[in-house]
Amino acid sequence: MPNCSPSLQGWNLVSINSLLAGVWSPGLEKLWLKMVVEAIGERQARFNARVALIAVLAGAAIGVGVAAIGPLYLVAGLIGLAVGIAFLRNTQVGILSFVAIATLLPFAVIPVPLGAFKLTLIDVTLTTLLLVWVVRLLMVPDTRLHVGGVGNLVLLFILLALVSFIGGTAYTISAENIRLFLKMINSILFFFTIVNCLRTKRHVEQVIAGMIIGGSVTAAIGIALYFTPADTATRLLSALRPLGYPSGPDVLRYIAGTDTLRAISTSVDPNILGATLMLSGILSISQLFSPATILPRRVLVATSGTIVAGLLLTLSRSSWIGLIVGVLVITSFRRRRLWILFIALAIVFYAGLLPENMPFVSHLESGLQARDQAAAMRLGEYKDALRLITGYPWFGVGFGQAPSADLYVGVSSIYLLMAEEMGLVGTAVFLLIMGVLLLDAIRRLPRIQDARWQVIALGLVASLLGALTAGVLDHHFFGLAFPHTVALFWMLVGLIAVATRMADREGEP
Repeated sequence: MPNCSPSLQGWNLVSINSLLAGVWSPGLEKLWLKMVVEAIGERQARFNARVALIAVLAGAAIGVGVAAIGPLYLVAGLIGLAVGIAFLRNTQVGILSFVAIATLLPFAVIPVPLGAFKLTLIDVTLTTLLLVWVVRLLMVPDTRLHVGGVGNLVLLFILLALVSFIGGTAYTISAENIRLFLKMINSILFFFTIVNCLRTKRHVEQVIAGMIIGGSVTAAIGIALYFTPADTATRLLSALRPLGYPSGPDVLRYIAGTDTLRAISTSVDPNILGATLMLSGILSISQLFSPATILPRRVLVATSGTIVAGLLLTLSRSSWIGLIVGVLVITSFRRRRLWILFIALAIVFYAGLLPENMPFVSHLESGLQARDQAAAMRLGEYKDALRLITGYPWFGVGFGQAPSADLYVGVSSIYLLMAEEMGLVGTAVFLLIMGVLLLDAIRRLPRIQDARWQVIALGLVASLLGALTAGVLDHHFFGLAFPHTVALFWMLVGLIAVATRMADREGEP
């Protein structure tokens, strides 16, 4: 580059110095300061005017709302608006809120009625989350729709549920059936919320940590109520009546025909509590096998012990078996030597060498041998379910009443219940979803290099396998009356799909 001439360089220096001196002369400085102050004052005045206008409009809207619909509805609407804005800003807040509600207050309703019924906190949370990510998908240009590896099959499953529901209206239909069916569909759609809103490994870890903490807290509540005098426990549980919970002397649950108490915490039913604790327990125990845990190891030891103790007190045999299967899956991948201990315990149990006065052992033996009333009723349900499925094999009888008086819909098994309501076609698609998801996840597990993430994925797979095993003997992961457990189940399916997707990205630069 040619050098500038000395005269040009001198002109530049002299001119620049003169210009700076003129610009920063005292007179101009005062004038500039005055202009800046006036400009700032003008902007502040405009801002204040806008705030005042918004305040006036908000006050007018509140006044009209109070006069038109009453203060209670208005307050509920404002709270709902605030919740919607919080979820829109960060969907992770909404997902963690669902986990907290599902584990601690799964049947809580909003005290303000909406027409003839009241919305539950689960309904509002799931629906708001669904609407938020749909709005984001439509309005944010860079947002992509993630369906997941099995997402198309999940959509097919929902479509078959709609077909069975519409077909079942030929037999019976009611507003309550429609409401419960929509709740179940809303819970299944939670799968798509999970796969579209969880974008980082940290998000997945937070959800798992929330399940562990929520499960341990509700287990602690159940243990405390179990050992509290019956009158005091009844009064404490009846205090939840404003939130739609049952009250009175029948809130405590016992084994049918006996005075043996079962832990229920705030889940109303011991088997529902057992299903929740089983999922949380498997996730918590799996973290004990991780070299880098998502929670402090001492905390995990405490949560695992509390959850297992609470699960034992529910006397929910299906959840016990599901927990055992989940732990066996974890040890098969991480500590195969523990199988020796499990085989020894199985031999001792089968040989009847355990003390007969252990209530948990005797209760499990009674169920496996169908000696008690509950187990005998299950066998009767299975027989009646097979009769119904044989008569309506393809698409079932829908989600209402059975078409004839000598048949009924309802059985303690998600597979038989699904076959009753959706037929063998819907059940086959459900099993296909589970098979494709689990086989793909299990195939990828050994190839995950990050030990921490491998244990997280393993814990999710073990939890889902535990739920599928417990579903042989219980129906809480598909029942119309339990939308929160249905949502927890499909949340697990979504978490596995997300974990698989993130594992694929592990080797990317």
